[in-house]
Amino acid sequence: MGDDVVVGRILGTFGVSGEVKLAAADPEALTPGLAVRLLPEDGAELRSVVEAIRPHQRAFVARLRGLADADAAHRVRGATIVAARSDLPKLAEHKYREADLRGMQVVDANLGGLGEVREIRRYPSCDMLVVGEKKFLIPMLRAYGMDVDSAARVIRVSLPDGFEELI
Repeated sequence: MGDDVVVGRILGTFGVSGEVKLAAADPEALTPGLAVRLLPEDGAELRSVVEAIRPHQRAFVARLRGLADADAAHRVRGATIVAARSDLPKLAEHKYREADLRGMQVVDANLGGLGEVREIRRYPSCDMLVVGEKKFLIPMLRAYGMDVDSAARVIRVSLPDGFEELI
């Protein structure tokens, strides 16, 4: 995939007009006009463009060029959605793409290495890093001293007392 970044995954169809329900790995990136590639599990890649997108419950509903009906939308169910990094909007300071955080090592000031970032879970109160084999949930909040060093691929945190009991 080279310079491509995963921006979402198609969860299923929405209605009968070809719209899809999707989980966004990078909600800020999924904007109308974004050129994307859909990578279904069967390997039949489809190039498309986000024509419209709106929030729906805990996911999004999107109209993608080339998906004219529910049958077409159903064929791409489960597909990974990728876009060229160069086409993505610039992020504000202290904002990060999931693709950039995955694989970074998380180090706590007192506990040392906690493992690598496996995924990001999005909750209403804040996003959470899912870290290590035990899948610790670490809030992405400045209150926990979150410092992302992209060059070193390390995220430093200062977790509150008592967190070590979870390890």
